[in-house]
Amino acid sequence: MFIDSKLCIRCKGKLLCGLKHCPLYNRIKKFKELKLKKEVEAPSPPNFLISWKNYPRVAIGPNLALNGMPKDAYGLTLEEFVGVRANQLRTFQMKGIRTKEETALSVKPVDFDVKLKSITGQSSDPRGIIASIEKITHGDVKVPGKIYSLVDNYDIKTKDALLKIKNYGFEYMVQTLSTGNLGIPTQKKLVPTRWAITAVDSILAKDYFVKIRSKPQLQNFELYQIEHWDNHFLIILLPWGWAFEMMERWFEGEIIHDNEYGQLKKKYATNITGAYYATRLEVLKHLNKKNKLAACIILRQIGDKYIYPVGVWHLREAVEKALQLKPEKYNSLSDLELRLKTVWKWDEWKKKSTVWSQISKQARLIEFT
Repeated sequence: MFIDSKLCIRCKGKLLCGLKHCPLYNRIKKFKELKLKKEVEAPSPPNFLISWKNYPRVAIGPNLALNGMPKDAYGLTLEEFVGVRANQLRTFQMKGIRTKEETALSVKPVDFDVKLKSITGQSSDPRGIIASIEKITHGDVKVPGKIYSLVDNYDIKTKDALLKIKNYGFEYMVQTLSTGNLGIPTQKKLVPTRWAITAVDSILAKDYFVKIRSKPQLQNFELYQIEHWDNHFLIILLPWGWAFEMMERWFEGEIIHDNEYGQLKKKYATNITGAYYATRLEVLKHLNKKNKLAACIILRQIGDKYIYPVGVWHLREAVEKALQLKPEKYNSLSDLELRLKTVWKWDEWKKKSTVWSQISKQARLIEFT
């Protein structure tokens, strides 16, 4: 079967080609083999995974860390991280999940005792071992009273409830949203995890956007760089009104991109998909911290050593860490471009960039003062 490489660039392991297994995943050989018993005791990070296949009849269950979870996944090598993920047990069941609502609200890891019904995925799968549940029980949970009050509130909308719990962390917000615990009772529903991640990214982004859109513009042109797991990022901040563009090139393939100008994007970013929303959120958080308004272009060059896409959390952390570094500063767009011409093949990226084209053709008010 012939598979167009352009499809692989957009797919990133989502099986858009129609195959049952991704050929890229099969390149990963080094996994620790597990001898899995029918009965398992292990903690959840905590992390409930809601499947997106066959929605709304979805499978749901806690991810169990069979060999523990590292405190800093970003600090591992790619091979180490894939090994950790491959040794997670992804448990699923179709019925009775409502009895586990409280565990999904816990702010601490929960110990589970699981009796497995069948194992459908092996430890050679980098996504982890997949198994259906015959019986599941759990230990103590820790749920703050504030969370219970939001869950029992009949009037608060889901997005408003999520903003009230953002201090508990991004992953916790995703978990409470995906397990259908927040919102008006008649509107509560399970949300597949991958959809919930983008939804939380979007809700937080809107909150930050409202705060920064009337702030003074950034004074200089700023350039940030970072590399991690053969992902190379250039983050360009430009003294302008709000605009955002993310561009990607996998290996030496085509450059793909999505963008917005003036307002937050309403249509889904079909090229960059979830990574667009994860990186945009970090940029908005950074601008809010600086109390500034700016336009942003992110260039992401992926090398051939990045053999397994690990999820948008990786991009979120990379951009966050990059923006914590001291930037290169330039006084003009032309000075910035001279620097960019020394990086990668700038002219190829420039031709694809909608935001750069718009900004380079418009004069700034400061130029007339």
